[in-house]
Amino acid sequence: MALQAITWSLLLALYSSGVWYSLHKFSDTPYYLAISERIAHGEWPYINFPFEYPPLTLLFVGLSPSLGSVASYDRWFAAEMIVICMASAAVVALIAARVWSGLGRPLGAAAGFAAAVIAAGAISLNRFDPAVGLVVALSVLALVCRRFTLAGVAVGLGFALKLVPIVLLPLVLVLAAKRSPVLRAAVATGLAASIPFLPFLLRSSGAFTGTLQGQTARGLQIETVAATPYLAWKAISHGANVALVSPIGSPAISAPGTIILARLAPLIVLGLLVIVYAGIWRTRAHLRANAEWVAPAALAAMLAFMCGNKVLSPQHVLWVLPLVALCLAARHPNHRAVGVLMLAAIALTQVEFPGLYSGVVALESVPLLVIVARNILLLAAFVLVVVSLWGLPPTRQREERGPALRSS
Repeated sequence: MALQAITWSLLLALYSSGVWYSLHKFSDTPYYLAISERIAHGEWPYINFPFEYPPLTLLFVGLSPSLGSVASYDRWFAAEMIVICMASAAVVALIAARVWSGLGRPLGAAAGFAAAVIAAGAISLNRFDPAVGLVVALSVLALVCRRFTLAGVAVGLGFALKLVPIVLLPLVLVLAAKRSPVLRAAVATGLAASIPFLPFLLRSSGAFTGTLQGQTARGLQIETVAATPYLAWKAISHGANVALVSPIGSPAISAPGTIILARLAPLIVLGLLVIVYAGIWRTRAHLRANAEWVAPAALAAMLAFMCGNKVLSPQHVLWVLPLVALCLAARHPNHRAVGVLMLAAIALTQVEFPGLYSGVVALESVPLLVIVARNILLLAAFVLVVVSLWGLPPTRQREERGPALRSS
């Protein structure tokens, strides 16, 4: 908590000084305030007006007190996100204390999380994605404590918050090992994931149709890993065929082949997840017996989605801040290297957004090369953590019959 207090004092002092960029530059809080006001007037998201996020998001962005102005809402929302980041820091420290004996590595993990928050910058204060990071951290805490049903609940709530944490469900089931805890974890995930959607579906069976159509219709976002070759081509050789489809919001890149890449994105994500989980299944006995490997395995699954998807918004790096902190404190040198690569990628994300974002939408060379460097670091971290998983000794039948992580 002391580290977090120091971190936020430094960040708030930096952004209020005007040295870097303003605290709420390119903020989403005006959109959140508009949602909150419509709910206060009795309107239903998804039914009376479109809303692009899953329903549990409303707990963080749409149920605020009556504040009256964007400035008041900004202060309220920033305070909420600081509390969530502090809760994530506490969970990271608890995970580290559970995994490693002594005080050194838990303190290292707490310091690593503070460093990751500083690397991410002000975006932690004007997006709700720190809540996704907290859910991911809670799922890892439940796994290292061998509470597989609770881990399933956390993953399900993550799905109802921003869908993506569902990629951790196979990890929960693999670590649960035996039939009874596997079934309990799966049922817990299904219930936690579906219940937040029910009030809206009961009111209108087509409540989420518009949201799904809006997400599937998106093109290849300019900041995605798949767009990296186009950005390098534009920055280095001024490729004339590279343009933006929509320069506002999440701009999509237009160039030969980008439509095909956008359509293939779900298959690319699936393929990367298959690689990750094939490695996890191959070495499942080692993962069940060594809690230190839970966070890197979870990071591999999250990076598979981030690197393969057709959307990679700057705030998405906030999902993995707890996992990065745990990798930075790890014993395994490859895990520490992954943590360093991710910390650098997160810092470059802040440089790109919001620092150089005006240049990004103008397709200027330097901002585009910053995105290229960030994406190379993300890919390098993904490859390194997957290679580490595949480098573990394979599980043999006699090992699987031995003691596994106990269920809740």
